[in-house]
Amino acid sequence: MTILDEIVAKKRLEIEAIKAARPLEVLQKEAESFKTERRSFRKLFDRGSVLIAEIKPKSPSEGMLITEPPLDIADLYAKSSADVISVLTDKPYFGGDIELLKRVKARVPQAILRKDFIVDEYQVYETLLSGADAFLLIANILKVDELIHLIDLGKKLHMNSLVEVHNQIEVAKALAAGSEVIGINNRDLQTLQVDLAVTETLTHLIPKKIPMISESGIENAEDVRRVRKAGARGILVGTSILKSSDPLAKIHELKQAML
Repeated sequence: MTILDEIVAKKRLEIEAIKAARPLEVLQKEAESFKTERRSFRKLFDRGSVLIAEIKPKSPSEGMLITEPPLDIADLYAKSSADVISVLTDKPYFGGDIELLKRVKARVPQAILRKDFIVDEYQVYETLLSGADAFLLIANILKVDELIHLIDLGKKLHMNSLVEVHNQIEVAKALAAGSEVIGINNRDLQTLQVDLAVTETLTHLIPKKIPMISESGIENAEDVRRVRKAGARGILVGTSILKSSDPLAKIHELKQAML
């Protein structure tokens, strides 16, 4: 069993436990009257390049990434040139949770992307009620019909989705599902190895009308220029910002390289 298999298996058990305590019907009822300010995610790509800065207290590949409270990072990001804030809401492996996302939403002006291992429509309703503007779907762990259902449910609830891929088969799944935005993850979720060449290899398979984001392994301005040259219209960066001695300066460096 790979780390991804382990995470997804535990996630399914976690969802079943949450459902038992708070059934899906309860969330659906709350969703009918839920109101919040929705911030643009998909439309950001029509205006220019997009930098997504991530909040994740830890990761399976890097261990602990931050020592200060995550909300201190949110306060820094609020003052930065980042266009979107991504929040990891998986607790066992990444140290986040849905309450962290809610608190970040209340502190920053940027659009919020929920990152988790979403495998059930329950999590989409949960995302709506958290106040997030968009959510991540991972092609590796979902069938095409599941992707279609979750993407369409997001649209119905006025949220965008980002579909993450790592190989040609996953790109085909994402396109077949009608993905709004596609993220090429340079990290192999089975082995955790990172290679920016993945973006360069897969980008030509994605129609230019669909915004493409390069994720993972982006350390500096040179890396940004490399994936931009390959066709990326956005980048998602977590570790190199969080481990920087000056996160604001690091975001500025990466953002400038996108211009």
